[in-house]
Amino acid sequence: MRVDTPHRGGSGEPMLLVHGFTDTWRAWTPVLAALEEHHEVLVPTLPGHLGGDPLGPGQPIAIAPVADRLEELMDAAGMRRAHLVGSSLGGWLCLELAQRGRGLSVTGLCPAGGWEHSSREERAVLRYFRRNAVLLRVGRSQLARVARRPRLRAFALRELVANSGGITAEAALEMFQGARGCTVVGDVLRLARNGAGFFGDLGPIDCPVRIVYGTRDRIIRWPGHYVRLLRMLPDAEFVALPGLGHLPMWEDPGLVARTILEISAAGRAVRHHSM
Repeated sequence: MRVDTPHRGGSGEPMLLVHGFTDTWRAWTPVLAALEEHHEVLVPTLPGHLGGDPLGPGQPIAIAPVADRLEELMDAAGMRRAHLVGSSLGGWLCLELAQRGRGLSVTGLCPAGGWEHSSREERAVLRYFRRNAVLLRVGRSQLARVARRPRLRAFALRELVANSGGITAEAALEMFQGARGCTVVGDVLRLARNGAGFFGDLGPIDCPVRIVYGTRDRIIRWPGHYVRLLRMLPDAEFVALPGLGHLPMWEDPGLVARTILEISAAGRAVRHHSM
């Protein structure tokens, strides 16, 4: 399996972008140019995902070791702290990094892990990934055809975006192939089935935090999937993106880029005020 070199571009204060479960670094393609006008941006693919580093032999798939890998990447890039931006699973990983003191600001786009353990919300998320894994396995020979045809593409992506008009056939096929090539789906689902809590608790975070949710997100829904985050992040800002789904950067990249840049600017302002 090929291993992608993390994307790096732009200039300014450092920013780390972290994609969601079964996705790849290309999830951020729609907003990269806008963010790179203001920040030096580092965009890796997570371990165990298509194009990401393989997990070591016997190494469990868990939040802490994946966050360790992200810290290693930041260190190698000379980023002691960065503006942390994450989608879904990436949103939780960014909160994990921030509680380790690595954040200048945090933006979580439809972040995972905010639901109560063993809740119906957790079960709904797991059902989506189980169903998706089966469909990708059974229909692998049809993925290119589905990606090419707008109506089929819209149907296949209906739980990820409210409007698939901004997703090209090429981008859709990359999403399908990324999800099919993720090698840790089974491990995560087994962990969850055994009752093991994948997402722990969060400690104090010393930078501005913005949690963003799509009002038409069909995977991580407001407010039921956010109850733990509301409790653990009393000082965070919770912002709705009206009419957008689980991957809002594909639906309204301009709005999402502005939403991210607002909180990175707020983080910069807080630091300058405290000097």
